[in-house]
Amino acid sequence: KETSNLLLQSNSFDTTWSSVNSSLTSGQSGYDSSNDAWLFTKTSVSGTTASLRQIISSNGTQTFSVYAKKGSLDWLALIVIGSSNPEAYFDLANGTLGSTNNGAISSSIYDAGNGWYRCSIVLNESLTQVRIYTANDNNVANGAAGNILIQDAQLEQGLAASPYIETTTTALYGGITDNVPR
Repeated sequence: KETSNLLLQSNSFDTTWSSVNSSLTSGQSGYDSSNDAWLFTKTSVSGTTASLRQIISSNGTQTFSVYAKKGSLDWLALIVIGSSNPEAYFDLANGTLGSTNNGAISSSIYDAGNGWYRCSIVLNESLTQVRIYTANDNNVANGAAGNILIQDAQLEQGLAASPYIETTTTALYGGITDNVPR
């Protein structure tokens, strides 16, 4: 199977990602025993949302995923901006799914160990942006300030998250790559 990561700087959230009402602290202990996770802190007051955003143009059946761990906040939301703006909420305290809304095909949460989870949303549409949000509860991304840990975001074609491929300034492909220019 061909695998890919269409995002740029997939674990450098202070580069091609835009931070809204939030701050980032690198060098945190990650799911893979590295120190390249990020503390993602909502700095704004209640009534606003905090997000990380990357502009991208992609279409078809796709999976957007990120590794996450609870901090002072227990929830994460993944929202993809496209024709219907699919979204999914994830309970990082209990490792369970929250709501999956707005035309998302499915969502999943996988236990990566040590309190870390790989959270993903599957959609089929043209998209212009991927977003990661801190959340306070299911369907509530505009509550009190707080933080979560994140690491290794990936956007790929297909119905499931494949092993993470780290990217920097270009998208990367792996596995069988019959249709990729060389």
